[in-house]
Amino acid sequence: MVKAKNIVIGITGTMTSGKAAIRYFLIDRGFISIRFTRPILNEGLKRKKDMTNRDNWLKILAEIRRKKGTDILSKMASKKIKENERYVVCPIRYPEDIKYFKKLYNALVIFIDAPFDTRYKRTLVKELGSNMSKDEFKKKDKFEASPTGKDKKYLPDMNGCRKLADEIIMNDGSLNKLNEKLEKILRKYKIPDLINTDSYDDFDI
Repeated sequence: MVKAKNIVIGITGTMTSGKAAIRYFLIDRGFISIRFTRPILNEGLKRKKDMTNRDNWLKILAEIRRKKGTDILSKMASKKIKENERYVVCPIRYPEDIKYFKKLYNALVIFIDAPFDTRYKRTLVKELGSNMSKDEFKKKDKFEASPTGKDKKYLPDMNGCRKLADEIIMNDGSLNKLNEKLEKILRKYKIPDLINTDSYDDFDI
């Protein structure tokens, strides 16, 4: 259960499963969006890296977490959180970050997934990974689900995130169907709607 005075909802899930759709849904209902990957984008641009390349994102993510600690992104995001506000933090890819937000804010964490073929088709219409073959997508998807190698503790771990989630959504229908599932979750946790007309910025990866 989330705290009434300071509501924090974390969004995690597989590649192109619909994390951004949940974020937009919550923005419409009065939540303030905290882009969890914004520091990574800024660092990549500072280094003049091609940040439309997913591998560059993950490389910089791992490097920053290795040097500054596995909870560095959580700490950076938490600086933006004020009392008596509602926040959606997205996208979260590490179990350590989920534990951090649960401990500090009693955060509600939603994991979203979608059928493999659906997610791959979505990848093709997004700039990030648009040239990725189906086999490449499958390989990256499997690696992010359960990373291996010496740097695995610094890399995304979707299986670990799924285990810590409070709610798991299968996004296998229309956007209206997804919104209905989200409305049900808000009612379950007694989170009231607030109207917010802020415009959207860009897409999550």
